[in-house]
Amino acid sequence: MPPPRSKEDWKARIEPHLSTSLRDVSDAITRIDPMQTWLHDASMEAAEGLGNVSGMQGEMQGYMRMMNALEDRFPELLAAVDELTGGCGTVDLHWRPMNPNFSRVQVTADRDFTVELFVRLSEPTPKAARSAIDTVMDALPEGAPFPNRPNTVTGLVVHAGSCLGVRIREHLAEEGPGRGRTVTLLPDDRDPIENLSFEEAARHLCQLLAPSDSSSAV
Repeated sequence: MPPPRSKEDWKARIEPHLSTSLRDVSDAITRIDPMQTWLHDASMEAAEGLGNVSGMQGEMQGYMRMMNALEDRFPELLAAVDELTGGCGTVDLHWRPMNPNFSRVQVTADRDFTVELFVRLSEPTPKAARSAIDTVMDALPEGAPFPNRPNTVTGLVVHAGSCLGVRIREHLAEEGPGRGRTVTLLPDDRDPIENLSFEEAARHLCQLLAPSDSSSAV
């Protein structure tokens, strides 16, 4: 695939990974030659521009300089991420001033929890919501969970400009062999809604993301 230049090019590069792993999204963005060249040159310029400023203040100044340069150099990337995530995702930079070759461009969300993938809700129906929750579940870590340390994955489900955190928790069965899974919903404006079955979570997801539409959905 040639290096992306337009918003549509960036969307084609990012979208296949967005609903599986934001780490893979970061790889898809960072590992192309134009981004590698820019990261190297911009990191060096930012580090040189720090002068006598050191510590956290210096790193913050360098980070802000890098972010401004990133926005100027790759506006189509920012537009692609904004469109694909329904305005809920942003382009960010993991800048490593002491080792600029390991700096990364990544997609994040302004939440107080770590988002590992984005999933678009096609329509506010229980069936579509269950499909979105299943997509988050598919990103659970491989391997059996340890006692008292469940496997977890957290995604952000997006619909019509709104988004809601969905966390899947996979734990060992309390009795006998096997595993159990529960869902926690993470609204912005209220406490988490915990220990939901998948069916309960699908209904709540519709109500929270599209309260005016989900009442009549089947």
